[in-house]
Amino acid sequence: MHCSVTVRREGAGFVARAAEVPEYEGRGTSSQEAVEGLRAQLVFWLEACPCDQTADDGLVLDVRHT
Repeated sequence: MHCSVTVRREGAGFVARAAEVPEYEGRGTSSQEAVEGLRAQLVFWLEACPCDQTADDGLVLDVRHT
C-alpha cells in the first residue's frame, strides 16, 4: 500500500494524515513521532483487513511537511 502523508504543526505538536485513509492520524511532539504513530495505526488496520495486503513491509509512506 502506498500512502501520501502530510505532516503539519497543530498547537505544540504535529499531526500526520494519509489522504488514502483520512480516518486515521498520528500525533506527536515531533513530526517523526506523528508519522510513526500513523504508520502503527495503518499497519494495525492492514493486518486486521481480510484482504491480501502486505502489512508493514508493503506500506510505503511519502511524507510531505506543510
